[in-house]
Amino acid sequence: MSNELMPVNPFLPEGESDAELLAAQIKLWELLGRQVKSYTMGDSSSVRVEIAQELLSSVCFTLGVELDGNPQTLKRLLAPGLDSRLADGVTAIEKKIETGKRLWQAACLSAPKIENLSLRDTLRSIGGFWRRYDHRYFAHQIPCDIDYQLCRPVPETVLGIDYINEYLHRILIEHDFLGRFDSKACIRLLEAYCPDYRGLLINLYEPVATNAVGLAMLGGDIRGLDIAQSQRARIAAILRPLPKARSIEALQSAASAACSALEIRGPRARLYARKLAAALYPRIEAALPAGNLDGIFLTVTKRAYPREGWGR
Repeated sequence: MSNELMPVNPFLPEGESDAELLAAQIKLWELLGRQVKSYTMGDSSSVRVEIAQELLSSVCFTLGVELDGNPQTLKRLLAPGLDSRLADGVTAIEKKIETGKRLWQAACLSAPKIENLSLRDTLRSIGGFWRRYDHRYFAHQIPCDIDYQLCRPVPETVLGIDYINEYLHRILIEHDFLGRFDSKACIRLLEAYCPDYRGLLINLYEPVATNAVGLAMLGGDIRGLDIAQSQRARIAAILRPLPKARSIEALQSAASAACSALEIRGPRARLYARKLAAALYPRIEAALPAGNLDGIFLTVTKRAYPREGWGR
């Protein structure tokens, strides 16, 4: 191993001494050395720099620290019992893995009856995550392919099992929302949104939730998911005179009303819909001068229903 693994010019927090920073780095370095020996089953005290860097990242993830010079990080590294806290972190990750498996099973069972290749493949790949995930040595890694795009993506700073579990929490929110509509109504709307909704990397929740918000704003029946041109004009008339803050508030209130109509009571699911509604505003603001909200709130296609199911 070499000094390449240590932070370059690490930020020294105010009030912390060079000696304290050095001591914390040494303790972490010694812990990494023990991890290397464990990883190689005692055969070697050295590995390639790339592997050592991954082992270090895993240690930091398991300890819940970042090599950013944060004062709290230094205090945790300087406190006694670092090996014990690493073991406790491994145990905590194992509990998260069990939670994740339950979330994944629920996500598979609740998948909408709408054919979408990326959703199917992503759930299948997460199914292999549990046997590929090496939580003892590479806990920060995400050994699976996640192609299906969420309406609200998980931040890239979230790593390992934390990323998987948060992704599954969010996809369950989306599945539950979609499951409260007739699948044929969703499919007709998706045909209008993206004719190749089965094969392209699109999110199924977003167009459905967007039309639900628009209909809720008008006090209409949201389950039909169809917004006519005259209804788009009414939405524009409601929002056009409002300042930005009031427009966002109106959209978020409509999202809450849609959730209430669908009997969605979970705070996370309601917040998810409200954030989608707020995110609509920049597109609406750009479209309002022309008075054309056609690309935001959609009229469903009148084609025959496509074939349902996952396709085999």
